[in-house]
Amino acid sequence: MLRLGIIGCGRVTTMFHLRALEGLEEVRLVAVADSNEGRMNGVRRACGAEIGCLDYHDLLESPSVDAVSVNTPPRLHEQMTMEALGAGKHVLCEKPLAQTVEGCRRIKGLMEERGLVVLPGHNYAYSPSLLRVEEEVRRGSIGDLERIEARFENNLRGYGAQTSFRTETNRGIIEDIMPHILSVTTVLAGRAADVEEVSWWCRSYEVCDNMRVRLVTELGVGIDCSLSWTRLIPTFRLDLYGNKGSLHTDLAINPFSYTLETGDGRRKFSSRGLDWYLDLVRFRHPSFREQYRHLARLVEGAEAPRITIDDEIAMLEAMGRISSQIPETGKGAGRRGG
Repeated sequence: MLRLGIIGCGRVTTMFHLRALEGLEEVRLVAVADSNEGRMNGVRRACGAEIGCLDYHDLLESPSVDAVSVNTPPRLHEQMTMEALGAGKHVLCEKPLAQTVEGCRRIKGLMEERGLVVLPGHNYAYSPSLLRVEEEVRRGSIGDLERIEARFENNLRGYGAQTSFRTETNRGIIEDIMPHILSVTTVLAGRAADVEEVSWWCRSYEVCDNMRVRLVTELGVGIDCSLSWTRLIPTFRLDLYGNKGSLHTDLAINPFSYTLETGDGRRKFSSRGLDWYLDLVRFRHPSFREQYRHLARLVEGAEAPRITIDDEIAMLEAMGRISSQIPETGKGAGRRGG
């Protein structure tokens, strides 16, 4: 069993990670760390961790910890991941792994030097329905994949994030949402190769809170992306179109179900019934749990990484090209071609 330590006891840990780890046979949470004593003690009581630290370096020095999950604001990810590798720990790091391509390369170099695992955290890539949709694409159920529509819409106020990086500049929405879209489209259609068009506007915030992006992948598949912080009901809708049919799923609302449409008709597939919605309101999304299982198997050497650091680098490069087409600050709207 993989013995895990969590660094960062904020919203993403309490809402998602702790629930994912409950009763998980492959991973046991043994330590937590946070500079805020109240947050740290609250999470420690909630999960029953044996070790609680105000200084994450103490967690890294513990021989009881095999791997760490870095769940802190993005500006801290590179440093903490590098220090964890230096301490001989495997790492799962919330997105983005680093804020620069150079930072990712530094992490990759140390990972390879130390012979450890670093898994960039992109939980939606492990959604059950995405795995089934990926299989349908590979077996040619919709013919040649030509286009994907990806719509990630959230209510930022409802999420109640405790850190402010999202609303400090117009580019916060890119750093927050684009990794989700890019991670799932990468496994379906290859890495983003070009940015053709960007449009953005401010609806409820002093920074950009809605955006549309047109991408093309290395395999020539067009990706039409819609990003929003101002929708009442969260959704992560994927619609895939091939020359012989289409596939449809919502990774947020029902990650156990997808629909296949071809000339033979429309068929819906579900691996779980309506009881899923009880987990939904409890924030028990299956993708987080499967991501931890994948981490444990990577450490065992039982499978290859689903998301690599090279994938992360390609995502950062695409996000940089998108960011270059909007002003860093200022309320308004705009449209730019690639």
